[in-house]
Amino acid sequence: MVDNQRTLKEVARLSGIGTFTGHKISVEIHPAPVDRGPSFELNQEGKSWPIPVSVTNIIEADNRTVLADPENEDRQVNIVEHVLGALYGLGIDNAIVKVTSTEMPLIDGSALSYLQAIDKAGSVEQDAPRREIVIERPIFIDDDAVLLVLPFDGLRITHYLDHSNRDVVGKRVAQIDVTPENFRKRIGPARTFMRRDNAEKLAATGVIKHQDMNQVLLVNENSTSQPLRYADEFVYHKMLDILGDFYLAGRRIRGHVVGIRSGHRQNRQMIRKIVEMYG
Repeated sequence: MVDNQRTLKEVARLSGIGTFTGHKISVEIHPAPVDRGPSFELNQEGKSWPIPVSVTNIIEADNRTVLADPENEDRQVNIVEHVLGALYGLGIDNAIVKVTSTEMPLIDGSALSYLQAIDKAGSVEQDAPRREIVIERPIFIDDDAVLLVLPFDGLRITHYLDHSNRDVVGKRVAQIDVTPENFRKRIGPARTFMRRDNAEKLAATGVIKHQDMNQVLLVNENSTSQPLRYADEFVYHKMLDILGDFYLAGRRIRGHVVGIRSGHRQNRQMIRKIVEMYG
């Protein structure tokens, strides 16, 4: 049986400092009508521009996901994957994310603040069946790393992370069935991680304007900058990225996602391929 669509009961609100701009950012996540899907609205200097969630609006970027206004690529929203992952994981089909900057606030590097704001606002069922893409045969991407999507009744993610001989992350693997409860417990609170030397280089060159290193887990050969929230937090953050990137389809996916050393680039390639195959 197909569930009905859901949207927010009230407006969810949160704020934070932009990683790339250093500016304070306000975010409002509004209810939306059936079949709208997730979407963004950039609000700056008294003007607003809609930025639809679509694979055609993706801008290629390293280590993050970026959407742009199809009429002007300079109007962008960076780091959309965490809020999209939260909407997906908590079962929200229709929402408008209004943001006052060209980036979503990273906050602590996880989706925890987003899921808390959404849970506080609550959700309501809508009078329309949920739209899903049902994977009917195996699909794969092999691009330095491997990403597979297999038929499955639900959404399951298995991810193998391999940083052996690079840092304390090492080799890790985890598997989870995506439900709101599992998202709240494991996927949503999992933080972004980065090698300390890479983060310091970005800060020194001015790429990062907000140099609060608590926004990410910094790792080196032997340690992390903060204690892990739970075992395999690194792998669960990769699952958060998968959820957010796959929601670029604007619809939910029914299948088993298997990632082997994969990341944002493979996620984007896969969701484009899925949309091309299933419309």
